[in-house]
Amino acid sequence: MRRKEIYLILFLILLIVSLFVYMYVFNIYEVNISVKPKELFADNQSVVTIHTIPLNSFGARVPFRNVFSDFKINEGENLVTIVRQDNLNGILIIKAKDRTGKVEVIIKTEKSLLPSVVDIFIRPNFASAVNK
Repeated sequence: MRRKEIYLILFLILLIVSLFVYMYVFNIYEVNISVKPKELFADNQSVVTIHTIPLNSFGARVPFRNVFSDFKINEGENLVTIVRQDNLNGILIIKAKDRTGKVEVIIKTEKSLLPSVVDIFIRPNFASAVNK
């Protein structure tokens, strides 16, 4: 009789711990948008990566999960070319052309209520302007 009670208590403790881990570690509470680098240069080589990162209740990245993200270039579409767009994993890589200006990217994720707007500024490349 004593052995069954110990197994029951161990089972209940395991159940509580697994529910805690599922609810607070593996659930997505927020989506963070990472933009690296913050600005581009008009040199036909500068590349910026926009990545959506799912966060759990502790503010850390959710392990083994990604967020579906829809990227739309709202302004400055003629200033950049899309190198890679992976909506399933939430990654957008764009490369600047040879013109300066502002690029506005609207990001809508499956876990957000409203879309997020990212502004990327394309600065003049002073090194190539001096050589011309």
